[in-house]
Amino acid sequence: MITQHQLSVADIFHRVASFVVSSEAARKELAKHLLCHHASLAELIFDQPTDQKNIAKENISLAVFCAVLKELAHRYGRALLPEGNLLEQPDVLKDYLMVQMAREKVEQFRILFLDGKNYLIRDEVQSHGTTNHVSVYPREIAKRCLELKATGIIIVHNHPSGQVNPSRSDIIMTQNIERALAVIDVKLIDHLIITRKAQTSFRQLGLFDD
Repeated sequence: MITQHQLSVADIFHRVASFVVSSEAARKELAKHLLCHHASLAELIFDQPTDQKNIAKENISLAVFCAVLKELAHRYGRALLPEGNLLEQPDVLKDYLMVQMAREKVEQFRILFLDGKNYLIRDEVQSHGTTNHVSVYPREIAKRCLELKATGIIIVHNHPSGQVNPSRSDIIMTQNIERALAVIDVKLIDHLIITRKAQTSFRQLGLFDD
C-alpha cells in the first residue's frame, strides 16, 4: 500500500527528474530509480558525490542540480537567523545548524563569531575532515577572532556517525581552544555537536570550567 508520504516523495522526485532529463520516459525511469534508493529529497541531495571525478557522465546533471538545491537550502537557512541576540533564540539556532550540518558525510568545523551583545558577526566553516576527524587549530581561531573583533564564539562540529556524545579528543580540543581564547579575552560560549537526530551542548553537559 502506498502512503500519502510516499506519493509526495514520488511527486518530488518526478519534478527533480524533469529538470535533469528531457524525455518523459527517462523522467519516469529516473524518478523510479530515485524513489527506490532515497527516502527523501534531503537524503538525495546529501547522498550526491561532490567530486566530479567520481560522478558518472550520465549522472552529472543530477549531481549539479542537487548541489544547487543544497546551496539554496543553506542560504535560506542562513537568512532565517535572527539579527538580535543569538543566544536568546536557541531553537532558531538549532534548526539552522541542523540544516547546515546534520547530513554532511564528513566532519565539518564551523565557528559563529559574536559581538558584545551576542549579535552574529560572521558564520564560517573553518575546515572539513573525514568521517570521524577534523583538524582544528586554536591559534588560527584566536587570530580570526581578533580580525573580526569578536568577543565570543560558538564552535560547532558534526558527527556523521550519529554519536551524540563528545569524544575524549573533542573535550581536549575544546579545552585547548578555551585556553587560547582566554589569552585574548574572548569567551568560548559553547561547543555544539550536531548529528542527524540530535544536538549536544558542551555547556549543558558541564564541560566548561565557569
